[in-house]
Amino acid sequence: MKALWQIPTILLITLCFALGYNQIRANTLPLFCPWSENISGNTFSEYVSTVSVDEAAALFNNNNVIFIDARPESIYNQGHIQGALCLPWHQAEEKCFEVIENLPPEKNIITYCDGATCDLCDKLAVFLCDLGFEKVRALVNGWTAWNHNNLPVDLPDP
Repeated sequence: MKALWQIPTILLITLCFALGYNQIRANTLPLFCPWSENISGNTFSEYVSTVSVDEAAALFNNNNVIFIDARPESIYNQGHIQGALCLPWHQAEEKCFEVIENLPPEKNIITYCDGATCDLCDKLAVFLCDLGFEKVRALVNGWTAWNHNNLPVDLPDP
């Protein structure tokens, strides 16, 4: 019976000690990780800048951007940002020239995939930069963020 109240007491003391120590240390650890559909900051990797969904929508509305979907073609065919081109990351080397041959160099290029942890858009953006394109950015969690903001999409006919 004595152990029934001693165990929670020991756990409570340990928790208080840990939280107290966390508050006095130089680099405190966050107690909760804030979740966001958009990853904050200017870069997803050290090579490519990210773009917010609001900025991407503004470029879309001004007809000053070309979206390139980095997801597999089967997923692209289930729905994509309106007018987006399909260049799956896993087939980028094979399909790049048929996709990029008509890209005007003055247009902004935004690559996207889906999911906050998906890095296909970043990899594709780096690939396009390596080919010489300069105005390339990545829209992190692009498909979800674009849909969440009710922006124009192309969906397959029912």
